[in-house]
Amino acid sequence: MLYTFLKYLVGFSLQIYYKKIYVKGAENIRQDKAQIIASNHPNGFLEPLIMACFLPKPLYFLVRGDVFKNPVASFFLRATNQIPIYRFRDGFSKLRHNSKTMDESQKVLSELNNLLIFAEGGTQSIKKLRPLQKGMARIAFQTLDHFPELDLEILPAGINFTYPEEFDEEVMLKIGKPISVRPYYDLYLTDKNSGTEALLNAVYDAMKNNVIHLDNSHLSSLFENTVPAVRAKHSYPYLPVLVKNDDRLQTEKNWATALDRIPADDIHNLKSSLDSIQKKYKKWGLTPRDIHKKPLQLSTVLVLIIGSVPALAGIFFHIIPVLAGRHFKKNIVRQKEFKASVQFAVTVFLALILYVALLIAGFFVHQILLLWWIPVVCGLWARYYYFLINNTAWKKPSVLKEYISEYRQWVDSDFANKI
Repeated sequence: MLYTFLKYLVGFSLQIYYKKIYVKGAENIRQDKAQIIASNHPNGFLEPLIMACFLPKPLYFLVRGDVFKNPVASFFLRATNQIPIYRFRDGFSKLRHNSKTMDESQKVLSELNNLLIFAEGGTQSIKKLRPLQKGMARIAFQTLDHFPELDLEILPAGINFTYPEEFDEEVMLKIGKPISVRPYYDLYLTDKNSGTEALLNAVYDAMKNNVIHLDNSHLSSLFENTVPAVRAKHSYPYLPVLVKNDDRLQTEKNWATALDRIPADDIHNLKSSLDSIQKKYKKWGLTPRDIHKKPLQLSTVLVLIIGSVPALAGIFFHIIPVLAGRHFKKNIVRQKEFKASVQFAVTVFLALILYVALLIAGFFVHQILLLWWIPVVCGLWARYYYFLINNTAWKKPSVLKEYISEYRQWVDSDFANKI
């Protein structure tokens, strides 16, 4: 019951937090199959939230065991299908508990449920699929040891963020075609190492098809400074937030692949060309991320003026959750991979408390109960208001137009010729 309630609450909240959520391959989730979802892990605990909310079947998760120390937290985690798994840093005494984790994981799969495993073994915010750890293969093979008739599958998943730490950005999730574990298990029975390696290689190759992957990590900055030109060609309206296609993902994957093929000497020249363009427009504060913004128009100004009062009302009502989330992100959380996760969790939790308090007050003051919809509507309008401001070009129109023209010409000619 708690899982279902949170699925709708968090799913709604995610569609406010993100500008766009692209989901492809949800049809590969089968109700009548035992499936392990093998995913990359670039952004704290936002990945399991996104998958739990937008995939059609309840998920079970393997979660680092140290967060289960607190009894209250442990109850909540267990109620939301989370299973503890311990690492070497947790101590050898804790590692012994992993035998129970294996038993729980096998039971989950034997009952035709889906188990989400972050196959890289840790979280790191890079545009690259890291080597897979053996734990996923171990769980799969040991499950078949105990349940030999089970038709176990692995679903290769990839989750990608445009700007992982930031609000009002985009996330792309793709679930690939299922990989049957049985052929690799037969090999495993003959040679454990060969069977494990073969399964991990097959899953890695399939996952890589769903991940924006740069073989050369030093190209990350060049990717981030050129991909806005690609994104600008694939724009979507504000609604709906949930988009069920992988067009954006495939475009960005192709761009990353093309970058990897450019010779090192050409990369140096391209970076120099970009630096010269940026220096030229530095005093205007223009960056490649400005090219997708719409020029300021009279209609936009009118909407912003007329809508300022309800927007301010929405901001006023939600100011405590929003500021608290920002405070935790900037001042409390040190690891960048968890900044967005904590900001989102703190904001949603405090907003929920506010709305519960409003409902309780409504039982004593009936007028409040009748007006509960006002903060909701104003809050949603404030969200759109922010989107409108954030996606409008406020720079000098003539300079912005010149910058966009020069930047796109560089990408479409000098840059494209190197690919």
